[in-house]
Amino acid sequence: MRLISLLRLAAQAETLRWKRTGRGVAIQAALGAGAAVFGLMLLIMLHVAALIWLARDQGGAGAALIIAAVDLVVAGLLGWLAARHAEDPIQVEAQRVRDDALRQVGDTASRAMMLAPLLRSRSVKKGLLGAAVTAAVVGFIAKR
Repeated sequence: MRLISLLRLAAQAETLRWKRTGRGVAIQAALGAGAAVFGLMLLIMLHVAALIWLARDQGGAGAALIIAAVDLVVAGLLGWLAARHAEDPIQVEAQRVRDDALRQVGDTASRAMMLAPLLRSRSVKKGLLGAAVTAAVVGFIAKR
């Protein structure tokens, strides 16, 4: 029963971890798309007005360079916001719970494998020897 409960817990933790990971990716994608749309609309709507306003004092080339510098700053800021990756504490905790449950499943299974030869054997010496050999093999595999 405990083995099944641990496996169920590990599966639930993994499901929660993937949901939270997907949520984080979706939020990053939405921020990136919003940044792209905002940047495009802002540039289209304001460029013409700014170019006309700046061209009076700076001339056409100077006005275009000033607008390009502002565009670069805005694009860099929005790109940085979209690229930043903050860890979700719930996702990290779900991964820890999953790892703990799977470790306990492995421990329970290895104990069962060590006791199986002892329970099957009719001779105590033979059963203890089989249990010791099984324990050594399981320990060797677990360390890999």
